[in-house]
Parts: sequence; C-alpha cells; structure tokens
Amino acid sequence: MQPRTFETPAGLQAEVRIPSGLITVRAETTTTTRLKIHGERDPDEFRISCEERGGEGHRLTVELRERSKVFGWRGSDIRVELTVPVGTELTCETGSADLEADGSLGSLKFRSGSGDCRFDRIDASAFIKTASGDLSGESVGGSLTFGTASGDARVREVAGDVVSNSASGDLSLGVLGGSARVNSVSGDIDIASIGTGDASLRAVSGEIEVGVARGTSVYLDLSSTSGDTTSELDMSDDAANVGSPDLELRANTVSGDIRIKRAAVRTGAKS
Repeated sequence: MQPRTFETPAGLQAEVRIPSGLITVRAETTTTTRLKIHGERDPDEFRISCEERGGEGHRLTVELRERSKVFGWRGSDIRVELTVPVGTELTCETGSADLEADGSLGSLKFRSGSGDCRFDRIDASAFIKTASGDLSGESVGGSLTFGTASGDARVREVAGDVVSNSASGDLSLGVLGGSARVNSVSGDIDIASIGTGDASLRAVSGEIEVGVARGTSVYLDLSSTSGDTTSELDMSDDAANVGSPDLELRANTVSGDIRIKRAAVRTGAKS
C-alpha cells in the first residue's frame, strides 16, 4: 500500500485494529499524520478513514475489513506505521500484535490477547488490558489501569492513581504520585517509591515490596497468614497518632512475604 498523509492540525484520535503483527507509532511536533502499512495482500483489506470530529480535531481509523481474511496466511507480517502529532489519543485493539509507541501521546487504550505494549510517555491516562501480553512504559501523567492474566507490567513513573488486577503477572512501578489498588494471585508487587494517597495491595502467594518516600508520614496495616512481614520504617514514620497521614498503606498476603522499606526521595507527599 502506498503511504498516505492526512492534515490533522487540530489534534488527532487514532484507532488501529489488526489481529497480529506490529503497530509502531511515533509522536512528533507536526500537524500532519503519516500512515504506512506493510504486509497486506490487497489494499482493500484495510478500511482507512480520517474524519473531522466536530471542532475537536480528526479521527483516524485503520482496521481490517474482515479479520477472517488473515487466516491461512502470515498475518504476523502486518506492520502498521504511524507518525502522529504530539498529544494524539491512541486506541489499539489486537489479537497478538505488539505496540511500540515513541514520543508523547495524549492518552492510550490498548487491548490485546498476547500482544506486548511499550510506550515512552502518556500525558493523561493509560488503560491496558491483555491476557498474556507485557507492558513496559516510561511515564504516565495521569492514571494507569492494567488488567492481565499472566502479563508483566513495568512502568518507571505514574503521576496519578494505579489500578491493577492480575493472576500471575508481576507489577513493578518506579515513582508513584497517587494512590494504588493492586490485586494479584501469584504475581509480585513492587513499588519503588510512594508518598501520598491510599495504597491497598493484595496478593495470595506473590510477594509485596514497597518503598515509602522520605519525609512521608504513613499509616501501616500489614498482614500475612504464613509469609514474613518486615518494615524498615522507624517509629517516627508511624502516623497513627499524629492526625491525617500523607500515606495510608495496607498490604495483605496469604503466603507471600511483605517488605516495607524507605525510598531514597520524598515524592508526592502533602506539604
């Protein structure tokens, strides 16, 4: 298929739906959107449209007209390449296709069976749901929602809240600026630094490790049926009797260990 270019000066909402292959997105300082598709047998296999959204920019849709067409041939050869304006709202739905997003996107929704998702920066919210696909990201400016059966998630920084549910996938977060509600069966939960809000972390056999940012007053509620529970915080960190704490941290496991440690820097706590 020949490359296509669309004028999108007032913002873009991009939707890509393919069963397998690879989606690459690069956000740049531009007012045009460029699209390349590799691996299709017939250009008519794809439905491509770019429509105005009533004064709210454009909506670009890229999808297979009939997904059944890919059976019996190498659907994994499909590669969709997009160059979009910074701040684009991106939605991807795949069976097993991976997403690689470079640059700064406005928001991200990614749903896949076994496809992996990697991004640089999401300015607002990110919603990721997979069966076994992994998540890897640098930063989320708003909230992060992640749901999976066995996929792992690793995000360096989340400014807002995190909600995560998994069966066996591990969750690893760097700096968390908001609250957290995380549930796992056998996956591990690791938060390098948290300093504000409410954190409710639950696992059955997975281990929980949390770093509390320096200078944070914290209320701790830790329990494990058969796992070990340890805290490196001293008594001055216990905010049970000093009014409203910066952080309320509750961690519960059945057989997994729980470790609370002191993070290197103060992050997000109330002044």
